[in-house]
Amino acid sequence: MADEPVPGRLGVEMREAVFPDGTKGVITVRAGLPQAEVDALAAQVWTGTTTEPAPAPAPRGPSAP
Repeated sequence: MADEPVPGRLGVEMREAVFPDGTKGVITVRAGLPQAEVDALAAQVWTGTTTEPAPAPAPRGPSAP
């Protein structure tokens, strides 16, 4: 990982963040956010993606003509 944020779209940057389970990842955030806010956003993303997946939809029967 680069020591300095890598420029991307105007106003955003890729930042390393620590997720609540201790793993690290890279997320896109508004440029200039303090690291504490980056980690808080990463926690929100982590919470939203580690929940139980939605049950698969029930199979549908044959279509009527």
